[in-house]
Amino acid sequence: MSTSLRDLRNARLAASLATTANQLTILRIVFVPVFIILLAYHELGWALGTFVVAGITDVLDGIIARRFGQKTSIGAVLDPLADKLLMTSSILILSLPQMEFHNTIPRWLMIVIIFRDIFILLVSLIVVLMVGWRVFTPSPYGKASTVMQVLTVLVVLYTNWQNLIVPELNVLFYMTGLVTAFSGIHYLVRGLRQWHFNG
Repeated sequence: MSTSLRDLRNARLAASLATTANQLTILRIVFVPVFIILLAYHELGWALGTFVVAGITDVLDGIIARRFGQKTSIGAVLDPLADKLLMTSSILILSLPQMEFHNTIPRWLMIVIIFRDIFILLVSLIVVLMVGWRVFTPSPYGKASTVMQVLTVLVVLYTNWQNLIVPELNVLFYMTGLVTAFSGIHYLVRGLRQWHFNG
């Protein structure tokens, strides 16, 4: 009985992973080490191309999952995981002075972004522990934060690839930091509201 149940679960898992949407998500995860290696060797054009292609797979897997009914529980886990792996590795590497890029993401912005992600994770865990499982849908501010972070990575990659020194990048950095910090505060307020509503 237990063997049959395990076989059934394995079959369902295999079927979930076999969907086009999830295969695109897995491909995006595979791109992460490739992207890191390209950055490490200063192959910035290829790194930029890899980042763009990974972003396209992110858009496509969402469209395919919705349009063809390929939303799965494992996809709900893998998709944000793939996004965070790609974005976190990008932000971290592009903030390292040891990489000797012409333009780097400021250390303070890297800390704001990483701290915000950890902070949101902790708030979500606390809410789940206190009031039970909840589905945390992305807020407009969270989406805006993601857009700003992606734009920051793209611009930094492109300017380094083209050997451009752009002092105006600081404006983009401050805007990204502001939106990121605000989205973290918004998630905290939303978490407290859910806690209060269910308390």
